[in-house]
Amino acid sequence: MEISGAPDPGLIPPSDAVHENKWYNKDFDGYRITEQPLHAKRHLRIICVGAGAAGLQIAYKAERALTNIDLQIYEKNSDIGGTWLENRYPGCTCDIPSHSYQFTWARNPTWSQYYSTSEEIWQYFKDVATKFDLEKYVQLKTTVESATWDEESGQWKVSILGPDGKRGDDWCDILISGSGVLNSWKYPNIPGLDLFKGKLMHSAKWDNDYNLTGKTVAVIGGGSSAVQIIPNIQDRVGKLYAFLRSPVWITTGFGAKYAGPGGTNFEYNTEQTQKWKENTEEYNTYARGIEGELNKRFNLMHMHSTDQKNSRQLIADLMTNKLSNDKLAKKLIPEFALGCRRMTPGSGYLESLSKENVEVINESAVRLTETSIVDESGVEHEVDVVICATGFDTSFTPHFKVTGRNDADIKTQFGDFPVGYLGITAENFPNMFLLIGPNGPVSHSSILPILEWYTRYAFQMIYKFQTENIKSFEPKRGAVKDLYNHTHELMKRLVWSSACRSWFKMGKTHGPVTAIYPGSRLHFFELLKEVRWEDYELTYKTGNRFQFLGNGYTFTEMSPDGDPVWYFDDEFTKI
Repeated sequence: MEISGAPDPGLIPPSDAVHENKWYNKDFDGYRITEQPLHAKRHLRIICVGAGAAGLQIAYKAERALTNIDLQIYEKNSDIGGTWLENRYPGCTCDIPSHSYQFTWARNPTWSQYYSTSEEIWQYFKDVATKFDLEKYVQLKTTVESATWDEESGQWKVSILGPDGKRGDDWCDILISGSGVLNSWKYPNIPGLDLFKGKLMHSAKWDNDYNLTGKTVAVIGGGSSAVQIIPNIQDRVGKLYAFLRSPVWITTGFGAKYAGPGGTNFEYNTEQTQKWKENTEEYNTYARGIEGELNKRFNLMHMHSTDQKNSRQLIADLMTNKLSNDKLAKKLIPEFALGCRRMTPGSGYLESLSKENVEVINESAVRLTETSIVDESGVEHEVDVVICATGFDTSFTPHFKVTGRNDADIKTQFGDFPVGYLGITAENFPNMFLLIGPNGPVSHSSILPILEWYTRYAFQMIYKFQTENIKSFEPKRGAVKDLYNHTHELMKRLVWSSACRSWFKMGKTHGPVTAIYPGSRLHFFELLKEVRWEDYELTYKTGNRFQFLGNGYTFTEMSPDGDPVWYFDDEFTKI
């Protein structure tokens, strides 16, 4: 007798029909079988807020790794690209090598420089979006205003402001905040911003039509943006006041082993880029070498390591030589650990501070008048232009209002001490991913492979959510607390906890490190290989968690081409 391989259960009687085996003439808590095979994927709607690097990553991977979903990306700007669309100030360059700051699935052998400009990086993102037709998922000029969790449906209700200025409603099963950490720029909290009658600019909202030539300019801030702006405008302004309240380590570029002399930038010649286009293997070896070099920095991040001690002395000596001014050196070379604030490569920056038309003010700007900027000593400096290189809102809260379970408001919950789970989920906010949330690896070299790994992690969760009858997932309070304890106990030995004013500590000198993952980059990748489901609270769409088992069949046996002995080829059988 030959048995058919195709499913044919024949007549399936009603659950309450009389059974020939009397024991089965009972009801099992009202449970009924779902007529579907094991791991059937229910339809999901996913909303991602932001079409920068995270949004593009999600769009590309979702198209290839997920099925039976609708993906909608909302972007507030008029184009894709996120921070690289917005930041166009003079000298705006990525301090991560170009061949690391790229998607693993869209390698670009034709980068023009070792460290690329914001324009070139944005063009790369635009080219990638066009090549893979990713913009079909994106609705531009659309602001997500709020998202509210609905417990009954297990969905997010989303309010949007569309390109036509009209408000509308949307919903999703999975919400992804992909607007990044350094996205929501802010002016400093000083009086008189509204009184100043000169030109007021923020580094993230640069006015390229404004001519700085001959103007008297004040730059507030000493972080990465200011370090790039000052040397790039110094030679054309009449006078420049640099308000540098805090010292900062000015280092060579990251991945300096492959950079130009002294860790400087350089341009690739046409012959080299053409060779890489033709020889993929050689190019991949080069890109992997740079990536590997960036992964060798965790020793340096320990406050009392030999690498920290030696590097700190080396950088201090380099800074002293470039400043050629003992008074400035004493003010600008930090006493705190190297890396406590983000290490800041700055080609030409230190040299520019010693120029005749530059005056360094090692005090805060305390207020603006109609025509001047006033320092802590009460001295007024008459200026035409005030440039605020004062950073971003680093509270890790989405730029839209989020109301989660138990009416929790994410902005209120995070407050001045945001706490999450592995930098991607947070208590009280089910079915929501944060890219990147509190204590993620934001200072662990190139962010693009990190975003890819977070996407991988999220997709593992989405697959289980979609195939196992799950209504919601949320990190358990105990898991969040245990991870919190581990994070801050380990931070005691790491440079990020050193006593310096840093956005890693939300602008505090003495306070918790809220922005950094407690481990190396490779540690992060390895930990997030698999989801620790024991750390999540799961609820189900029905009263039986095993509803997803369905009718006893699998998709493999239902497919004419299914392999009925696939388990013979499992990796474990090959050991």
